[in-house]
Amino acid sequence: MTDLVSMPKNIIPYLRTTIEQMGSDDEANFAIYHLGFKWGKETVEMSGEESDIDELKTKTVLTAIHSGITNFDVDVDEKIKISPYDASIDDDYFLAGYAAGVVSGLLGEYHIARIREDDYEVVKSEKRAEAELFKKEEEVGKVEVKNLEVGGAYLIADRAKKAERTFKTFINALEEGMPGLCFTRTFPSKLKERYPDIDSPIFWLSTVDETEEVRTIKPESFHEEMIKISKSFLETKQGIIVLHGMEFLLSYLEFDDLLNTLQQIKDMTYEEGGILLLAVDPESVGEIEFNISRDEFDKLKNEFEMFEL
Repeated sequence: MTDLVSMPKNIIPYLRTTIEQMGSDDEANFAIYHLGFKWGKETVEMSGEESDIDELKTKTVLTAIHSGITNFDVDVDEKIKISPYDASIDDDYFLAGYAAGVVSGLLGEYHIARIREDDYEVVKSEKRAEAELFKKEEEVGKVEVKNLEVGGAYLIADRAKKAERTFKTFINALEEGMPGLCFTRTFPSKLKERYPDIDSPIFWLSTVDETEEVRTIKPESFHEEMIKISKSFLETKQGIIVLHGMEFLLSYLEFDDLLNTLQQIKDMTYEEGGILLLAVDPESVGEIEFNISRDEFDKLKNEFEMFEL
């Protein structure tokens, strides 16, 4: 591995700028965080160090000092809190990832770091096994959701960035007791900050690789993954699926190919008794594509009268 101490200090800003130009701020933060995580974890693995919770503070501080990347103040109480200082790399996402990597390496369990105002809160990852996501539950009574019919596939004209109407409709179904599944262009932690009531599995539509705590679907594998995941979910949960990110997908996929995938999901939704919500911004996808999509899917009551750009 390249020695970070000898690495030019502008390499992280350069990587960040490059990724932001090719993708988004979220993808840059995600990639830089995991670069830091990899360095932290592999630093510990190369040293052969291990730790229990009682020795964690001392060993985390020493690992950081020996790396030359940063110094750490560490507080291990009910939560692990780490504050960097005198860092040679000025990027919170890299340093947070590095802190999580060091802790993960020392304790031998995967941890993630949440960036707070004054420190990084490092917690054990709570990702569930994929098989558990769609484990069949006990039979429940039929769930009725206002303005939606079981078996329906709805196109909702909505703003591309936030899709507020779509997610409010989705949350309403969750509150009525319907299981949910979310595919979105919004980074999962940001989506949960915006809509705390979403406790469903979230798949991020992105060009980056997935990690222990963030499930991603890349455009080139969208058809295969969307069909596989939706089929498993609908067969076991008969719940509601929301897809937000059509505009992103159309920047990589042909419209006809994307529409074919959505038509297959629509048919599965009808057959299994689920619901599909598709957020589409008329100004972003093109008039022809929007009209074709509108003809293929159901509309909410007063859909187009309620939508204002």
